[in-house]
Amino acid sequence: DKSIMNKTLKKVEALLREMIVITTRDNLSKIQRTNLETCITVHVHQRDVSDELVKKKVKDPNDFEWSKQCRFYWKDERDTVIISICDVDFEYSFEYLGVKERLVI
Repeated sequence: DKSIMNKTLKKVEALLREMIVITTRDNLSKIQRTNLETCITVHVHQRDVSDELVKKKVKDPNDFEWSKQCRFYWKDERDTVIISICDVDFEYSFEYLGVKERLVI
């Protein structure tokens, strides 16, 4: 499907709007609000990266614009997650990444 990225971006936008609405509720605890704000930050970053890939018309998985992104792949045969950046692959070792407040990703 040639329009899958544009369709996905629309879904991401809807999800972001929904999460932003949730942050306006007064029944969230401080930790819930912080976690939600972190999720919003991560999703905004993902949306921006995806938008750039669409604008640059990246279609080849070997394109540097794609390969420079941190990508996570589930490998059934190894029952693990492989993290890929450029030409480097390593196994996710269950290190705690946490949900932290961030200015940038």
